[in-house]
Amino acid sequence: MLNSIRKRLVLLYTCSTGLILTAVIIFSAVIMERQLVRSRINSFQNNYITINQNLRMNQEISHLWMAEMEIKNHIIIHIEDNGTPFLFRGAWQAPTDRLALVGKVKELALKDNISTNIRPISLNEVQSGIYELKGSKNDRYLGEVYMVTVDGGFRSVVVLQFISENTPILKQRLLLVFLDLLGIAALYWVSRRMVSKSLKPVEESRRRQNEFIAAASHELKSPLAVIRANASAIMVEPERAEFFTKGIDKECKRLSALIEDMLLLALADAKSWEIRKEVLDADTLLIEVYDLFYPYCREQGKELKLILKEDILPKMEGDRERIKQILAVFIDNAVAYTADKDTILLRGYGRKNRIWLEVEDHGRGIAEDKKKEIFERFYREDKSRKDKNHFGLGLSIAKELAELHGGSISVKNTKGGGATFGVCFPVYKP
Repeated sequence: MLNSIRKRLVLLYTCSTGLILTAVIIFSAVIMERQLVRSRINSFQNNYITINQNLRMNQEISHLWMAEMEIKNHIIIHIEDNGTPFLFRGAWQAPTDRLALVGKVKELALKDNISTNIRPISLNEVQSGIYELKGSKNDRYLGEVYMVTVDGGFRSVVVLQFISENTPILKQRLLLVFLDLLGIAALYWVSRRMVSKSLKPVEESRRRQNEFIAAASHELKSPLAVIRANASAIMVEPERAEFFTKGIDKECKRLSALIEDMLLLALADAKSWEIRKEVLDADTLLIEVYDLFYPYCREQGKELKLILKEDILPKMEGDRERIKQILAVFIDNAVAYTADKDTILLRGYGRKNRIWLEVEDHGRGIAEDKKKEIFERFYREDKSRKDKNHFGLGLSIAKELAELHGGSISVKNTKGGGATFGVCFPVYKP
């Protein structure tokens, strides 16, 4: 299912961003082509003005100058004096016959009532607009007609500039298409990376969910199997019903504790776990926890010691019972993983506007590479799961509770061996 989602997201991102990129490139191409056309027109007008100025200022037009202008600018200059063409055959050969092109420009000018065979009557100068025309071989030109009166007569000039077929524009378009395809390919690669990265938390969540379901199923299966076995035994040996009933009751309590822990984690995942905050005295809270768990530790063959400094700890804000629950998880783990007659330390201290509450034991400790894993749900170092009193949910519950209080949970090595679990909370600021 995730693979299908990944493919769809990659396709969606690539198509949407690809369309935007293509639209930008098309817009850029239109702008560039317009600029190219405008630059051609400007170039033609500059050449046209240069020729006209020379025509007005000089009675004689140099064939050498005309040849240089034609070759340099790929233009055609056709000058007539009183309707008679100059004896200039041209220095540059266009793809289409010169005279055919000149004739086309004259025809276009004639439609605008400008005739190169008739002297202008009311004006000394007559100038046509700029015409765009095609030759016989799909070659394209810009053309214009200019007429001026000279010593009782008139002189006309037809100027054409070759602007080529669409080779530059075609090359430009091909380049933009190549860049567009290259950009879409790059977007596809980036989309795959981004989608894979964005789906990693989902994949990790799904993996943890599957592991949680598998572990929960295993834990639920065990007490249910014991309950079924004891129930069957009662039917076979009714005289020992009291003994088997005790076994059923014990497993029911284990099952109830497991379900309660799972419900707490479900509430945490749903962000609906409510806590009742109040201003707490940290020293008093530690004393209450000590009084509560001292008999339990003594019963398990361990000694619980409370260490309080002479300076009173700063006040903190939180849910009294939930914070006790966090420390209960620490103490319960310490009892489970320390030897008989070992000492477990309970202490608190303030540092940099934070209050630390810690439980220190001298058990077998925790390997460095396992310190992050121990806060995962159903994690237990005892892979055989022979210890039926721990489900591997305590530390994950403690972590969720600490984060709900705006605090954090940590574990470090105890000097001389063992582990020290701690939780820190912000100092209360009225």
